[in-house]
Amino acid sequence: MGKPSGQLLRVSQGMQVAQERRDSKRAPCRLVCPFKLTKFVDKSTVQLTKGSGHAINKSVRGMLLLLPVPLHRRQVVEIQVPSEARETPSTKLVDVRWARPISVSDRVKMYLAGTRFFFELPAPRQLPQAR
Repeated sequence: MGKPSGQLLRVSQGMQVAQERRDSKRAPCRLVCPFKLTKFVDKSTVQLTKGSGHAINKSVRGMLLLLPVPLHRRQVVEIQVPSEARETPSTKLVDVRWARPISVSDRVKMYLAGTRFFFELPAPRQLPQAR
């Protein structure tokens, strides 16, 4: 049992180092966030992927996301973040800073991604109703 304990210690120490590199405090959150991402298939074709992921924690500058699709560093993802202050979620563009696969089972992988906010997209304007 000493080996598993040692492995956990190394993971724990790695997480502590990652925590020290952060420049802003993270707050835990458990939000379901719809997302959209694009991927170039070739020079003239772009693949659009839509789905739902989970926000694990957030800070002023970014979020830790758990998504069902593989991501790569510097990929841009559009996410819909639920808001307590507004009825409609806010749309944010995030830059993937790092990503790694997480094995959920023998057949299922999820992908953990550290992201940084680019900016928040403006809410769609509602057109005045004809009376």
